[in-house]
Amino acid sequence: MQQQIFDQQPEENINIQEIIWKYLQHWKWILLFTFVFCGVAYLYLKGQSSIYKSTSTVLVKDDKKGSLGAELDIFSDLGLSKGNSNLHNEIEVFKSRDLIMKVIKKLQLNTQLTQQNNTLNADTYYYGDNSPLIFKFKDSSEDYYSKSFALALTKVTDDKFVVHQKYSENQNEFNDKLGEFKYNQEFETMGGKVSVSKTESFNKSHIGNNFTFSVSSLSSATNKWKGNFEVSTVNKDASVLVLSATGLIKQANNDFINQLIIEHEENAISDKNEITKNTSAFIAERMNVIQDELSEVEGINEKFKTDRRLVDVEKNAEMFLEQEGSIESVIIETNIQLSLAEYMVEYLNKYDDVTTLLPVNLGFEDQTINAITSEYNKLVMERNKLIEGSSEMNPLAVQLENQINGLKKSVKRSLLNAQESMEMKLKELQKESSKYKKRIADIPEFERRYREIQRQQQIKETLYLYLLQKREENEIAMASTIGNVKIIDGAYPLSTPVGPKKNIIFLAAFILGIAIPIAFIYLRDLLDNKVRSVDELEATDISVVADIPMDKTKEVLVTKKGERTVISEAYRMLRTNMKFLLEKKEEGQVIFLSSTLPSEGKTYTSINIANSLALTDKKVVLVGLDLRAPKLSQYLNHEESLLGASNYLASEDITLDSIIYPANDDINFDYIFSGDIPPNPSELLTRPRMNELFEKLKKQYDYVIVDTSPMALVVDTVSILEHSDLLLYVVKANFAHKKSLNIPIKLHSDSKVKNIAFILNGSERKKVGYGYGNYGYGYGDTYEAASGKKSRFSFFKKK
Repeated sequence: MQQQIFDQQPEENINIQEIIWKYLQHWKWILLFTFVFCGVAYLYLKGQSSIYKSTSTVLVKDDKKGSLGAELDIFSDLGLSKGNSNLHNEIEVFKSRDLIMKVIKKLQLNTQLTQQNNTLNADTYYYGDNSPLIFKFKDSSEDYYSKSFALALTKVTDDKFVVHQKYSENQNEFNDKLGEFKYNQEFETMGGKVSVSKTESFNKSHIGNNFTFSVSSLSSATNKWKGNFEVSTVNKDASVLVLSATGLIKQANNDFINQLIIEHEENAISDKNEITKNTSAFIAERMNVIQDELSEVEGINEKFKTDRRLVDVEKNAEMFLEQEGSIESVIIETNIQLSLAEYMVEYLNKYDDVTTLLPVNLGFEDQTINAITSEYNKLVMERNKLIEGSSEMNPLAVQLENQINGLKKSVKRSLLNAQESMEMKLKELQKESSKYKKRIADIPEFERRYREIQRQQQIKETLYLYLLQKREENEIAMASTIGNVKIIDGAYPLSTPVGPKKNIIFLAAFILGIAIPIAFIYLRDLLDNKVRSVDELEATDISVVADIPMDKTKEVLVTKKGERTVISEAYRMLRTNMKFLLEKKEEGQVIFLSSTLPSEGKTYTSINIANSLALTDKKVVLVGLDLRAPKLSQYLNHEESLLGASNYLASEDITLDSIIYPANDDINFDYIFSGDIPPNPSELLTRPRMNELFEKLKKQYDYVIVDTSPMALVVDTVSILEHSDLLLYVVKANFAHKKSLNIPIKLHSDSKVKNIAFILNGSERKKVGYGYGNYGYGYGDTYEAASGKKSRFSFFKKK
């Protein structure tokens, strides 16, 4: 039956309740850490400034999305359609560095005035009208936008203050004292000369406080605001964008968003009007030339009529003239197209560069010229924008310049081809016209000359009126140009701050307060290599017969008659459990006690086991067989020189009765000391007299308790294990290493011992309810029967 108990494997079940209880035993530490972390979180949040968020919504005008982009459809016949705005392009435009940089310069958002408060109070940030001090820079150098520095104002009074300049250079921090100054007095800084003046917001509460006026470089300020600025769409089906900015000051966030929208609108309108302005300049220039030519023709006509006293044209050739008139109208239209082509060629030769835009919508019938001109203007505008932020040597600018030159050649070639085509057309028309002219050959020469003058005049007048119409159309287009977006909601701050996130920080502090002590306990247990509790012994295949608590009285004998302490109850439980492991025999039972290392309490345990058994009216003898470091005589207050087991084994002249010391008033058992320390204890223990010793003792006593040597140091105990009926292996809590359990486990697995069980010695008991641990106070051996509770030890179940 005992073999079946050892052969069966233990069930490995995770006891959740036990794990939770293990951590709840340290509830005070968990509560303390939670309180400390929440307190730190509270102090941290108390010293942090609130972060606010402002938002604005704008409508991107896009015909495809049903917005207001179709308002200019009435001008589509004038070629003034601006096209549809792309939603994602507008998002990138809003987030562009150039646009944000303009806003920062406009609003001076690279500066910040801060009132320094103590660590438990957040700093106060000022902006705009609520600022108590104004810093005015005079003739600021470029360093004002290229470097970051700070001016610290200390000892602020009603009429003066002390200034320190703080800055970083070559990874070194500098703090230069600039001196003591009065208000409105100029002093030199890294950003140029500056003066500080008070505002109406300055009051007595500001006196004695410290202020910091920080100036960030334009680049770093742009990065900061760009990082705090977001643009998102409401949904995929709407052309509405949500602009949001976060920062320490609500008004600064609002001003940033509003000014960003204004700058975006101005840029969009400027881009749209750039071609229109260039076209207006071209039309004005040509109108001046045509006006001069028209005046010249009208003068010739007037002189011609005056010289010949003409009032009306003869009607003699009216029929021929009507037929010729239709041809003349075509000739006039062709001449207009030819003149436009000549003007364009002249304009290209005059402005032979890659920065000037070409006039559009002049009325060319050749759509190829119109298309190439539009593409040419698009590339010129793109190159002009590119070189604003870089240089003309930019590879992209050079590439665009090559494309522009190529298109310019294409425009010239198309214009020349158009000229050649119209000249050929004119020749054909003139041939056709000559047929009719021959029929009116009888018309006087002066009348023919008059018609030629009149035709030139008509051409000039028509061209002048045409350009005048185009100029008005261009002015209408410029006046009707609007931006790409429309404001739905102006910038406004949210009602509550968006940071710091107090709930998340407190939650994190609460979790850390619980997790850190639990993690520490877990790591402590994970790295712990000492035996701490009975559970670690019960995890093996070896039974545990007792859990002896730590004895703080330092008494050797704790199992005296009538004793009702916790430790005496533990020994009574040991006595009861031990009997279940011993087979009933007519002779006495031999019980060995050993341990892995010295100082684990095997001698102390041996004495109390022997006394506990003796109190049940059993004859008990305690034999000290630790021949190398005997402690039994020391514990029982006897001299070391007394005869003992080593003397008996070494000499046949010494009888057993001569080494047995009888019981007395306190000690209820007989005992045999180890005797003199021999030079060869291992050989001495294997002598035949050892068998005689145990045979005689078993016949004379009911229990033979043997205090043996530690097993990790010597083989003395192993060599005599054959004489034991039960080996009680003492393991000292919080002292023995877990690896030391390999020795008894190997003895058990190799069947080198008949019967073996653990005793956990010196454990730390926790007070539970009325009793202590699993032992009721004052119930003795009848505790189990009286309470109806089962022992915590698994002796009665198969492992």
